[in-house]
Amino acid sequence: MLRALFESGKRATRWQVVLGRGVLRPVAAHPTPALSSPFASTGAADEITDENRENYRRRLLYRSQQRGWLELDLVMGEWASKNLEALSDDMLLEYSELLDEENPDLFKWFTGQLDAPDSMKSNFAFRKIYEEVQERMSAGNYDSMNRTGAEWVRGWNDRDKPSS
Repeated sequence: MLRALFESGKRATRWQVVLGRGVLRPVAAHPTPALSSPFASTGAADEITDENRENYRRRLLYRSQQRGWLELDLVMGEWASKNLEALSDDMLLEYSELLDEENPDLFKWFTGQLDAPDSMKSNFAFRKIYEEVQERMSAGNYDSMNRTGAEWVRGWNDRDKPSS
């Protein structure tokens, strides 16, 4: 019964326990509304109009500030709050494509641990954020930094290993 309910696209609003059997059965069901989120990924197929431009910018700002990685939340959120207002519609769509990338990839590309793919190197927002991150990284003490291109990994016994 549950499988049939699931496959029909309906959702139970209440469940009743059938005593002695440990089984749940739906009491009342209604159609599930279409699932859409105002913060869902906005791909290049989206069209920006005069009516939705401000909402589109707000969505991009939210996605920039709420990535789930503190480092990227700070870097991308700060950049977006400074620059989104001045971007054209095409640039907003291009920035949206950057936001569709995975956090580990973005972090490694921005910090220079991995070389970014050509599609990202041609993205104006990626180039701007990359330059900003590289500038901030070069301002620190060289001895405290990871070598360019090397992935930073810290294990439980790193302090006992000779440095290379």
